[in-house]
Amino acid sequence: MQLRATLARYPADPAVTGLVEDLRGGSPDFARLWERGDVHAEPTLTKTFRHPVVGPITVDCDSLALTDRDQRLVLYSAPTGSPDAEALAFLSVLGVTVPQ
Repeated sequence: MQLRATLARYPADPAVTGLVEDLRGGSPDFARLWERGDVHAEPTLTKTFRHPVVGPITVDCDSLALTDRDQRLVLYSAPTGSPDAEALAFLSVLGVTVPQ
């Protein structure tokens, strides 16, 4: 699925299109599966944080593999204009407070 997403994002990139063509030409199984196109998008992962001041904040989670470092980078975001995005913006203004 990632290869299809990359091709959709960079349809004129010769490295991407060349890779797909090489794989299709080199493997009848790959070519058959590619032509079927029966892939499904991965479900969007969400996580809810419970903050003592603003309450629950639900964010989307995207994970990127950093294979050269054997690590994963997890990004949390909320749709622009949503109550969750507003809560995140409020937290950036509120800052970190340490209980006394």
